[in-house]
Order: sequence, then structure tokens, then C-alpha cells
Amino acid sequence: MLGDLTGKKALVTGAGSGIGTGIATVMAQQGASVAVADLNEEWANKVAGEIDGATLAIRLDVTDTASVENAVQRVISEWGELDILVNNAGVASAPGKSAGGDREEDWDATFAVNVKGVVHCCNAAMPHMKERRFGKIISIASMGGHAPRRMGGAYAASKAAVLRHTKGLAGELASFNINVNAICPGAVWTRFQEAGARVTQQSDPSLVDKGLEQIFLDRYDPIIPLGRPQTPEDIGNMAAFLASEDARNVTGQCVHVDGGVIIRD
Repeated sequence: MLGDLTGKKALVTGAGSGIGTGIATVMAQQGASVAVADLNEEWANKVAGEIDGATLAIRLDVTDTASVENAVQRVISEWGELDILVNNAGVASAPGKSAGGDREEDWDATFAVNVKGVVHCCNAAMPHMKERRFGKIISIASMGGHAPRRMGGAYAASKAAVLRHTKGLAGELASFNINVNAICPGAVWTRFQEAGARVTQQSDPSLVDKGLEQIFLDRYDPIIPLGRPQTPEDIGNMAAFLASEDARNVTGQCVHVDGGVIIRD
């Protein structure tokens, strides 16, 4: 089957909800053993319990190098190897603040999680992957990393950094047979988008009786060429492909799963 991950061992960060859950679920369906890692241990345990197949639930703080090292070593200890790393954990602002902020604390939080968190996880996994001369690293970026798309500031800059890191790391690790790629999701209904819709609703009295998901659809459907938002599983399907040997000659790439939004003027 396309995207076959039978026997592979994967660690997915931020897998306790949203896109991370979609990625972990699809990878398990494709045959991988999946470590569901999340800062919220309760969410990680819940998702791990709902996925068919071999799973681990791990509390992981990607801003803490010791936490990252422990997570990677636990996977290797439990399963003997780590084949796939998915850097999905991310934030759009400082905790408790509205998304897309441009405050000092937003710059600190988004770069600590979205950029340094990716670096920490890659650095922890690389020695093992280099030794085995095999590995797949996938980082979840954003359209905002290419163009503002109504969101500038700290979040967009952090995702641009993820894209640049992906390309640089791909070149560095190519001789070790390690593929490094990024995915730019489009509009995906998650807790992240729900929070954004709530802010929109609170700022516009005319939306008080409209459902949050409908506010989300009203915003995005008109700007998506294919006319529909994406799902966490859509991102998971692409991640599974990039993590498989079907994509063994794909590295240093950013793949958009966005319904065509990136092609709009």
C-alpha cells in the first residue's frame, strides 16, 4: 500500500489533539508503532488509548532538552529504534494570549516551541538515526511561513524559520540516508482554529449566534481554490507518505496540503 509504515517506529510531538492526532492515527493505520507525545499528558493518554496498534503515551515539553532526550530514549528503549520523527508541537502566541500576537512574550513563546522545540527534537533523534543510517524527519510548518496570509508577527516568522531549518538539515543529513521534509497545512479545524473563531465571534456582535465551526468555514472556504478545508487526517496522509519508502528520494521539500491556497495571488 502507498505510505506503508509496517514495522516502523514513530514519535509524534503535539499528538494529543488536532493535526498531531491525525498524524499519529494515520501512521498507526499504516502499520507504524506510534509514540503519542504531548505536553498535556491526559490528552496523550487518551489518544494513545484510542489508536489501534502499538502506542506509547509520553508527556513531552519540547522546550526542555531533558524532556526531549527522555522521550527519544524511551522510544528507543521500548521499541529498539526510532525511524520517524514528526515535529508537530506548536503555538501561535504566548499561553493564554490571542493567536497571531506580536508582543515580546509571543516572540519568546513561539520561537521556544515552534523553532527551538523542533531543533531540540531533531538534535535528540539525529545521533540514533545517523548511527543506523536511516531516518525520516517531518516538521509541520505553515503557509504563514511563506506569506503573511493575514497573519504576520511572531508565528509567521517562526514557521519561516522551520522551513529554512528543514532545508538546511536535509542537506546536512542526506549522506546519512535521512530524509527531512516539511508540511504546510491549510485550514484545518482544530482547537487552534476554534480559539481563533472564538476571538472573531467576540469581536463581532453579529456573529454571536453563529457556531464557531461555521465562522471558520465562512472565513476559509471562499479563499480555498478547492472550496473545502482540510482535515487532520489529510495532513496525516501526507506525513505517512513522506515517512515511507515511497518518498525515499524526497528531501528538503515543503509540501502544501492546503486545497490550493498557496497558488492564490
